[in-house]
Amino acid sequence: MASVASAHCPWLYVTEDSHPRLFFGESLSDREYHLPEAVSAAEVWQTGIDAPKKRLEMATIEEDGFVGLESEDPIEPRGRLQTTIEYGCYHGTKLLYYVQHLPADNPSAWPDEPADGALQLQLDSEGDELVVSAVWESAPLAGATITLTHERGDAKDKLTSKTDKAGVARFPLDEVAEGLNGLSLMHVDKNDRGEVDGEPYTSATHYLTATFNYHQEAAAKVSALPALPEAVSSFGAAACDGWVYVYSGHVGQAHDHSRENLSSHFRRARLDGTGDWEELPMGRPLQGLPLVTHGGKLYRVGGLDARNASGEEEDLHSVADFAAYDPASETWTDMPPLPAGRSSHNAVVVDGTLYVVGGWRLTGDNQGEWQAGALAFDLDVPGAAWRELPEPPFKRRALAVSHIGGQIAALCGMTDDQDLSKKVYFYDPDAESWSDGPEYPGKPFHGFGLSAWNLDGDLYASGMDGFVYRLNEDRTAWEKAGESVTKRFFHQLVPDSQGALLLVAGVSPDQGHLATTERITPQAAKTP
Repeated sequence: MASVASAHCPWLYVTEDSHPRLFFGESLSDREYHLPEAVSAAEVWQTGIDAPKKRLEMATIEEDGFVGLESEDPIEPRGRLQTTIEYGCYHGTKLLYYVQHLPADNPSAWPDEPADGALQLQLDSEGDELVVSAVWESAPLAGATITLTHERGDAKDKLTSKTDKAGVARFPLDEVAEGLNGLSLMHVDKNDRGEVDGEPYTSATHYLTATFNYHQEAAAKVSALPALPEAVSSFGAAACDGWVYVYSGHVGQAHDHSRENLSSHFRRARLDGTGDWEELPMGRPLQGLPLVTHGGKLYRVGGLDARNASGEEEDLHSVADFAAYDPASETWTDMPPLPAGRSSHNAVVVDGTLYVVGGWRLTGDNQGEWQAGALAFDLDVPGAAWRELPEPPFKRRALAVSHIGGQIAALCGMTDDQDLSKKVYFYDPDAESWSDGPEYPGKPFHGFGLSAWNLDGDLYASGMDGFVYRLNEDRTAWEKAGESVTKRFFHQLVPDSQGALLLVAGVSPDQGHLATTERITPQAAKTP
């Protein structure tokens, strides 16, 4: 048999406009070889996502530089693409191909669960190494040679590593090329005998190709924390005493609201990125709620409860829940409820007072009652009650709330006219008055589901355009202070306790729900 490095094999990858492609070539750069009949009939699936696996509709295309199959529709580049192809008999052996592609740009977004098929590779990164685990019929495959190549190389430009007793092979990450890389493996089962279409065979040869994209700078940014066990958006998050906490949120497909699509988890991870996510005692599953911290405790305020099952007519209710979590005792304590149910709002604590701004109230199948008033609760005063603030000059939901110079900042969001706003407002607790701030940069939809945080006295915000902005010193304009690898909204900004910001999970307009966290170290402020 020819070695796997020089044999023609099927390969999967995704184009720049997010269309999956399958071709049959000797290497990642050999994309004009004709398609064998068995390969042209391949069924390509997208799996490892927070939704049922999906079969892609593929069509044959022939163009300059490429002959193969291409998906008719673009995909969200996440999870795993895979296909298994039974080629038939070849010189007395049965040929089977296992093909997979990891479309995410960084290792922390690669799926944890194994792919389908008897022969599979599981990819991960540990420190400065690419870790590849080979599995044959659900057991580690020891002594297998795995070959690493890249799309700019040819069949001779390769690096090999052999799996240990645990089926694990390792490659230095500095040997992994920028862009598209490929891994290949051949396993011969000499005990497999039978016939294919009446033609006998005395062994089975299993080829596997796995492709992935790698960008060193992106991987460094997005490896700030371990990936969450589930991709999530519209959740509560806060940093407290060296930990980042994530409460509930929306999982599954966008705009699909049901009990099943509310995360039933409350988790924390160390801000320094060491260790895994820890499960904590959970309260009611909710989305569209803030989580804030004060005095070593965490507080969740309001949120949205979905009472319908998946596929049923939506039955959504904003709740008035207010509860405190004590990490020391690992217990929740009920606090005085909000005056009315509220969700899609936001909150911040300033000088011991919790401020709640924006949101609406859903009560089943209605269109929602917008919450015009802002609220305050004195966390340091025993027996405190909610009090109304002077009514804001706006109605917003999916907004960000933070603070600057002792004033409350309310940023952007959706208006009660279903428009998206770039407006920013400040509330002065001493003067008990609202004032206008500088408009948020970019297009109006960049401020929908954005997040904001005061880091070391400066106000930062990030939204769907992928930039992190800082309010300038005289509070008249916003300036760029960083850029994320993955554009995201309905995420959360939290400090990492080392002068940087963490962008936690959320939704990407390209990739859907996210489980990754990015670390952004703000650029220095511009000098006049």
